[in-house]
Amino acid sequence: MKARPIPMINRVLNAGLVLFSSLIGTLQAADWEPLTPLPEPNGGFICGSANGKIVIAGGTNWEDGEKLWLRAIHAFDPATAHWAKVRDLSHPLAYGTAFQQGAAFAWIGGSDGKQALKMIEVIEGSKTSIQLSELPAAVVLAAGGNVNGKDFLVGGIDDAANIAGVQRFVHAVEFSNGGMQVKKMADYPGKPFAVAASAVVGDELFVFGGMNYDSTTSTPVNSVEAYAFAPAKNAWRVLKPLTVANRGMVAVAVDEEHIYLAGGYTSDFTADAMIYDVKADSYRKAKSLPYAAMVGLVKLDDFVYCLGGEDKKQSRTDKFFRIPVGELLK
Repeated sequence: MKARPIPMINRVLNAGLVLFSSLIGTLQAADWEPLTPLPEPNGGFICGSANGKIVIAGGTNWEDGEKLWLRAIHAFDPATAHWAKVRDLSHPLAYGTAFQQGAAFAWIGGSDGKQALKMIEVIEGSKTSIQLSELPAAVVLAAGGNVNGKDFLVGGIDDAANIAGVQRFVHAVEFSNGGMQVKKMADYPGKPFAVAASAVVGDELFVFGGMNYDSTTSTPVNSVEAYAFAPAKNAWRVLKPLTVANRGMVAVAVDEEHIYLAGGYTSDFTADAMIYDVKADSYRKAKSLPYAAMVGLVKLDDFVYCLGGEDKKQSRTDKFFRIPVGELLK
Protein backbone atom coordinates (compact mmCIF):
# COMPACT_ATOMS: atom_id res chain seq x y z
CA MET A 1 0.00 0.00 0.00
CA LYS A 2 1.32 3.41 -0.93
CA ALA A 3 1.91 5.96 1.82
CA ARG A 4 -0.62 8.78 1.83
CA PRO A 5 0.85 12.21 0.92
CA ILE A 6 0.13 13.78 4.32
CA PRO A 7 2.79 16.55 4.01
CA MET A 8 1.34 17.65 0.67
CA ILE A 9 -2.20 17.71 2.08
CA ASN A 10 -1.02 19.76 5.07
CA ARG A 11 0.68 22.28 2.79
CA VAL A 12 -2.49 22.67 0.71
CA LEU A 13 -4.64 23.06 3.82
CA ASN A 14 -2.26 25.61 5.34
CA ALA A 15 -2.21 27.61 2.10
CA GLY A 16 -5.99 27.57 2.06
CA LEU A 17 -6.17 28.78 5.65
CA VAL A 18 -3.76 31.64 4.93
CA LEU A 19 -5.81 32.68 1.90
CA PHE A 20 -9.06 32.44 3.89
CA SER A 21 -7.61 34.51 6.75
CA SER A 22 -6.39 37.12 4.29
CA LEU A 23 -9.83 37.28 2.68
CA ILE A 24 -11.56 37.64 6.04
CA GLY A 25 -9.12 40.39 7.02
CA THR A 26 -9.84 42.23 3.77
CA LEU A 27 -13.58 41.99 4.32
CA GLN A 28 -13.30 43.16 7.92
CA ALA A 29 -11.02 46.13 7.12
CA ALA A 30 -13.20 48.22 4.81
CA ASP A 31 -11.42 50.76 2.66
CA TRP A 32 -12.62 53.85 0.80
CA GLU A 33 -15.43 52.84 -1.56
CA PRO A 34 -15.40 54.52 -5.00
CA LEU A 35 -18.71 56.16 -5.93
CA THR A 36 -20.16 57.79 -9.03
CA PRO A 37 -17.74 60.65 -9.85
CA LEU A 38 -18.74 64.28 -9.40
CA PRO A 39 -20.64 65.78 -12.35
CA GLU A 40 -17.39 67.55 -13.32
CA PRO A 41 -13.87 67.99 -11.92
CA ASN A 42 -14.22 70.49 -9.11
CA GLY A 43 -12.33 72.20 -6.29
CA GLY A 44 -13.11 75.15 -4.05
CA PHE A 45 -16.79 74.14 -3.97
CA ILE A 46 -18.95 74.36 -0.87
CA CYS A 47 -20.30 71.06 0.42
CA GLY A 48 -22.57 69.67 3.11
CA SER A 49 -25.69 67.54 3.51
CA ALA A 50 -29.38 68.37 3.20
CA ASN A 51 -32.47 66.18 3.08
CA GLY A 52 -30.34 63.04 3.36
CA LYS A 53 -28.23 63.96 0.34
CA ILE A 54 -24.69 65.20 -0.24
CA VAL A 55 -24.77 68.70 -1.74
CA ILE A 56 -22.05 70.60 -3.59
CA ALA A 57 -22.41 74.21 -4.73
CA GLY A 58 -20.27 76.14 -7.18
CA GLY A 59 -16.52 75.54 -7.26
CA THR A 60 -13.77 75.92 -9.84
CA ASN A 61 -11.97 73.88 -12.46
CA TRP A 62 -9.51 74.42 -15.31
CA GLU A 63 -9.79 74.09 -19.07
CA ASP A 64 -6.95 74.84 -21.52
CA GLY A 65 -5.10 76.80 -18.86
CA GLU A 66 -8.13 78.94 -17.96
CA LYS A 67 -9.70 78.90 -14.50
CA LEU A 68 -13.46 78.46 -14.68
CA TRP A 69 -15.83 79.51 -11.89
CA LEU A 70 -18.87 77.26 -11.54
CA ARG A 71 -22.45 78.02 -10.51
CA ALA A 72 -24.30 74.70 -10.40
CA ILE A 73 -25.71 73.02 -7.29
CA HIS A 74 -25.67 69.21 -7.44
CA ALA A 75 -26.99 66.62 -4.97
CA PHE A 76 -25.93 63.00 -4.54
CA ASP A 77 -28.54 60.53 -3.29
CA PRO A 78 -26.92 57.61 -1.41
CA ALA A 79 -30.04 55.51 -2.02
CA THR A 80 -29.68 55.65 -5.81
CA ALA A 81 -25.93 56.38 -5.98
CA HIS A 82 -26.57 59.11 -8.55
CA TRP A 83 -25.96 62.84 -8.86
CA ALA A 84 -28.74 65.20 -9.92
CA LYS A 85 -28.59 68.90 -10.67
CA VAL A 86 -30.62 71.00 -8.24
CA ARG A 87 -30.32 74.33 -10.05
CA ASP A 88 -27.86 77.01 -11.11
CA LEU A 89 -26.85 79.80 -8.80
CA SER A 90 -27.44 83.32 -10.08
CA HIS A 91 -23.65 83.83 -9.98
CA PRO A 92 -20.48 81.74 -9.96
CA LEU A 93 -19.33 80.82 -6.46
CA ALA A 94 -16.26 79.34 -4.78
CA TYR A 95 -14.31 79.50 -1.52
CA GLY A 96 -17.24 80.27 0.77
CA THR A 97 -17.65 78.85 4.28
CA ALA A 98 -20.08 75.96 4.84
CA PHE A 99 -22.26 75.55 7.92
CA GLN A 100 -24.11 72.36 8.79
CA GLN A 101 -27.26 73.21 10.75
CA GLY A 102 -28.83 69.85 11.53
CA ALA A 103 -30.73 68.81 8.40
CA ALA A 104 -30.05 72.19 6.80
CA PHE A 105 -26.89 73.33 5.06
CA ALA A 106 -25.78 76.93 4.50
CA TRP A 107 -22.82 78.94 3.35
CA ILE A 108 -21.56 82.48 3.83
CA GLY A 109 -19.28 84.59 1.66
CA GLY A 110 -17.04 83.32 -1.12
CA SER A 111 -16.05 84.79 -4.46
CA ASP A 112 -17.50 84.87 -7.97
CA GLY A 113 -14.05 85.12 -9.54
CA LYS A 114 -14.21 88.89 -9.84
CA GLN A 115 -15.15 90.06 -6.37
CA ALA A 116 -15.76 88.83 -2.85
CA LEU A 117 -19.40 88.13 -2.01
CA LYS A 118 -21.25 89.44 1.02
CA MET A 119 -24.08 86.95 1.05
CA ILE A 120 -25.73 84.06 2.81
CA GLU A 121 -27.47 81.14 1.16
CA VAL A 122 -29.40 78.30 2.81
CA ILE A 123 -30.47 74.90 1.48
CA GLU A 124 -33.02 73.23 3.72
CA GLY A 125 -34.73 70.00 2.73
CA SER A 126 -35.91 70.26 -0.86
CA LYS A 127 -36.47 74.00 -0.55
CA THR A 128 -33.79 76.53 -1.43
CA SER A 129 -33.95 80.05 -0.01
CA ILE A 130 -31.54 82.95 -0.48
CA GLN A 131 -30.93 85.72 2.00
CA LEU A 132 -28.60 88.60 1.20
CA SER A 133 -27.09 90.78 3.87
CA GLU A 134 -24.16 93.11 4.27
CA LEU A 135 -21.52 91.46 6.42
CA PRO A 136 -18.95 93.55 8.34
CA ALA A 137 -16.24 92.27 5.99
CA ALA A 138 -16.24 90.20 2.83
CA VAL A 139 -15.16 86.69 3.74
CA VAL A 140 -13.35 84.28 1.42
CA LEU A 141 -11.58 81.05 2.45
CA ALA A 142 -12.59 81.48 6.10
CA ALA A 143 -12.89 78.78 8.76
CA GLY A 144 -16.19 78.37 10.55
CA GLY A 145 -18.92 76.24 12.02
CA ASN A 146 -22.36 76.24 13.61
CA VAL A 147 -22.29 76.14 17.41
CA ASN A 148 -25.64 75.96 19.21
CA GLY A 149 -27.57 77.57 16.38
CA LYS A 150 -25.12 80.36 15.56
CA ASP A 151 -22.70 80.45 12.64
CA PHE A 152 -19.16 81.58 13.42
CA LEU A 153 -16.74 82.90 10.78
CA VAL A 154 -13.02 82.94 11.59
CA GLY A 155 -10.16 84.47 9.61
CA GLY A 156 -10.18 84.30 5.82
CA ILE A 157 -9.22 86.92 3.25
CA ASP A 158 -11.04 89.82 1.61
CA ASP A 159 -10.24 88.73 -1.96
CA ALA A 160 -9.48 85.30 -3.40
CA ALA A 161 -6.45 86.70 -5.24
CA ASN A 162 -5.07 88.69 -2.30
CA ILE A 163 -3.13 86.28 -0.08
CA ALA A 164 -1.74 89.26 1.84
CA GLY A 165 -5.25 90.06 3.07
CA VAL A 166 -5.44 87.29 5.68
CA GLN A 167 -7.46 88.18 8.78
CA ARG A 168 -7.96 87.30 12.45
CA PHE A 169 -11.52 88.57 12.77
CA VAL A 170 -14.31 86.44 14.24
CA HIS A 171 -18.00 87.12 13.64
CA ALA A 172 -21.14 85.43 14.94
CA VAL A 173 -24.08 85.27 12.52
CA GLU A 174 -27.53 84.47 13.87
CA PHE A 175 -30.91 84.25 12.14
CA SER A 176 -33.80 85.60 14.18
CA ASN A 177 -37.25 87.05 13.47
CA GLY A 178 -36.78 86.65 9.74
CA GLY A 179 -33.60 88.70 9.79
CA MET A 180 -29.93 88.30 10.56
CA GLN A 181 -27.71 89.67 13.29
CA VAL A 182 -23.93 89.90 13.02
CA LYS A 183 -21.77 90.36 16.09
CA LYS A 184 -18.00 90.74 16.33
CA MET A 185 -16.37 88.28 18.74
CA ALA A 186 -12.90 87.89 20.24
CA ASP A 187 -10.23 87.83 17.53
CA TYR A 188 -8.42 84.61 16.66
CA PRO A 189 -5.32 84.58 18.93
CA GLY A 190 -2.88 83.21 16.35
CA LYS A 191 -1.52 84.74 13.16
CA PRO A 192 -3.91 86.03 10.49
CA PHE A 193 -4.84 83.08 8.28
CA ALA A 194 -6.98 81.58 5.54
CA VAL A 195 -7.63 78.04 4.22
CA ALA A 196 -7.64 76.36 7.65
CA ALA A 197 -9.48 73.20 8.73
CA SER A 198 -12.38 73.63 11.16
CA ALA A 199 -14.97 71.45 12.88
CA VAL A 200 -17.47 71.71 15.73
CA VAL A 201 -17.48 69.32 18.68
CA GLY A 202 -19.80 70.02 21.59
CA ASP A 203 -19.86 73.74 22.37
CA GLU A 204 -16.57 74.60 20.68
CA LEU A 205 -15.25 75.41 17.22
CA PHE A 206 -11.84 73.84 16.50
CA VAL A 207 -9.46 75.44 13.96
CA PHE A 208 -6.30 73.76 12.63
CA GLY A 209 -3.42 75.00 10.46
CA GLY A 210 -4.03 77.22 7.46
CA MET A 211 -2.08 79.73 5.43
CA ASN A 212 -0.28 82.71 6.97
CA TYR A 213 1.45 85.43 4.93
CA ASP A 214 5.13 86.35 5.16
CA SER A 215 5.35 90.03 4.24
CA THR A 216 9.15 89.94 4.04
CA THR A 217 9.13 87.36 1.23
CA SER A 218 5.58 88.02 -0.04
CA THR A 219 4.83 84.30 0.11
CA PRO A 220 2.25 82.03 1.79
CA VAL A 221 3.46 80.09 4.83
CA ASN A 222 1.77 76.94 6.12
CA SER A 223 0.74 76.92 9.79
CA VAL A 224 0.82 74.39 12.62
CA GLU A 225 -1.32 76.51 14.95
CA ALA A 226 -4.47 75.03 16.49
CA TYR A 227 -7.07 76.67 18.75
CA ALA A 228 -10.58 76.04 20.04
CA PHE A 229 -13.21 78.78 20.44
CA ALA A 230 -15.95 78.66 23.09
CA PRO A 231 -18.68 81.11 22.02
CA ALA A 232 -20.41 81.02 25.42
CA LYS A 233 -17.23 82.43 26.98
CA ASN A 234 -16.17 84.40 23.91
CA ALA A 235 -12.74 82.90 24.54
CA TRP A 236 -10.07 80.91 22.72
CA ARG A 237 -7.83 78.20 24.12
CA VAL A 238 -4.61 76.92 22.61
CA LEU A 239 -4.40 73.32 21.39
CA LYS A 240 -1.42 71.12 20.70
CA PRO A 241 0.07 72.22 17.35
CA LEU A 242 -0.13 70.08 14.23
CA THR A 243 2.82 67.78 13.67
CA VAL A 244 3.23 69.10 10.09
CA ALA A 245 2.39 72.59 8.82
CA ASN A 246 -0.56 72.36 6.46
CA ARG A 247 -2.91 74.60 4.48
CA GLY A 248 -6.07 73.42 2.76
CA MET A 249 -6.50 70.48 5.12
CA VAL A 250 -10.13 69.55 5.88
CA ALA A 251 -11.71 68.52 9.18
CA VAL A 252 -14.86 66.57 10.03
CA ALA A 253 -16.14 65.61 13.48
CA VAL A 254 -16.71 61.84 13.42
CA ASP A 255 -18.15 61.64 16.95
CA GLU A 256 -18.28 63.68 20.17
CA GLU A 257 -14.62 63.09 20.95
CA HIS A 258 -12.74 62.82 17.66
CA ILE A 259 -12.02 64.95 14.59
CA TYR A 260 -10.69 63.48 11.35
CA LEU A 261 -8.13 65.79 9.69
CA ALA A 262 -6.95 64.98 6.18
CA GLY A 263 -5.50 66.14 2.89
CA GLY A 264 -4.31 69.64 2.10
CA TYR A 265 -0.91 70.92 1.08
CA THR A 266 2.34 70.53 3.02
CA SER A 267 5.36 70.52 0.70
CA ASP A 268 3.00 69.03 -1.91
CA PHE A 269 -0.59 67.84 -2.07
CA THR A 270 -1.07 65.08 0.48
CA ALA A 271 -3.45 62.24 1.35
CA ASP A 272 -2.13 61.97 4.92
CA ALA A 273 -4.66 61.97 7.73
CA MET A 274 -4.87 62.00 11.50
CA ILE A 275 -7.40 61.77 14.29
CA TYR A 276 -7.48 64.58 16.84
CA ASP A 277 -8.68 63.45 20.28
CA VAL A 278 -10.61 66.35 21.82
CA LYS A 279 -10.31 65.17 25.45
CA ALA A 280 -6.66 64.15 25.29
CA ASP A 281 -5.59 67.08 23.05
CA SER A 282 -3.54 64.65 20.98
CA TYR A 283 -3.11 63.46 17.40
CA ARG A 284 -2.61 59.99 15.99
CA LYS A 285 -2.10 58.75 12.47
CA ALA A 286 -5.32 57.68 10.72
CA LYS A 287 -6.41 56.04 7.47
CA SER A 288 -5.28 58.21 4.57
CA LEU A 289 -7.54 59.71 1.95
CA PRO A 290 -7.96 57.66 -1.24
CA TYR A 291 -5.98 60.32 -3.14
CA ALA A 292 -3.85 63.41 -2.43
CA ALA A 293 -5.74 66.70 -2.71
CA MET A 294 -7.44 69.61 -0.98
CA VAL A 295 -10.75 67.72 -0.79
CA GLY A 296 -14.24 68.22 0.59
CA LEU A 297 -15.35 66.00 3.49
CA VAL A 298 -18.95 65.46 4.58
CA LYS A 299 -20.32 63.15 7.28
CA LEU A 300 -23.78 61.76 6.53
CA ASP A 301 -25.34 58.99 8.64
CA ASP A 302 -22.68 56.29 9.15
CA PHE A 303 -20.31 57.40 6.39
CA VAL A 304 -17.72 60.08 5.67
CA TYR A 305 -17.69 61.17 2.03
CA CYS A 306 -14.57 62.46 0.24
CA LEU A 307 -15.30 64.76 -2.70
CA GLY A 308 -13.16 66.07 -5.58
CA GLY A 309 -10.71 68.85 -4.83
CA GLU A 310 -7.49 70.43 -6.05
CA ASP A 311 -5.06 67.57 -6.71
CA LYS A 312 -2.37 69.49 -8.61
CA LYS A 313 -1.65 73.10 -9.49
CA GLN A 314 -4.19 74.22 -12.10
CA SER A 315 -6.00 70.88 -11.81
CA ARG A 316 -9.18 69.55 -10.25
CA THR A 317 -10.49 65.99 -9.81
CA ASP A 318 -13.98 64.47 -9.99
CA LYS A 319 -13.15 61.55 -7.67
CA PHE A 320 -15.75 60.62 -5.06
CA PHE A 321 -15.43 58.04 -2.26
CA ARG A 322 -16.97 57.12 1.05
CA ILE A 323 -15.96 55.06 4.09
CA PRO A 324 -17.77 53.87 7.25
CA VAL A 325 -17.12 56.25 10.13
CA GLY A 326 -15.93 53.40 12.34
CA GLU A 327 -13.07 52.61 9.94
CA LEU A 328 -11.58 56.07 10.45
CA LEU A 329 -11.39 55.53 14.20
CA LYS A 330 -9.43 52.25 14.05
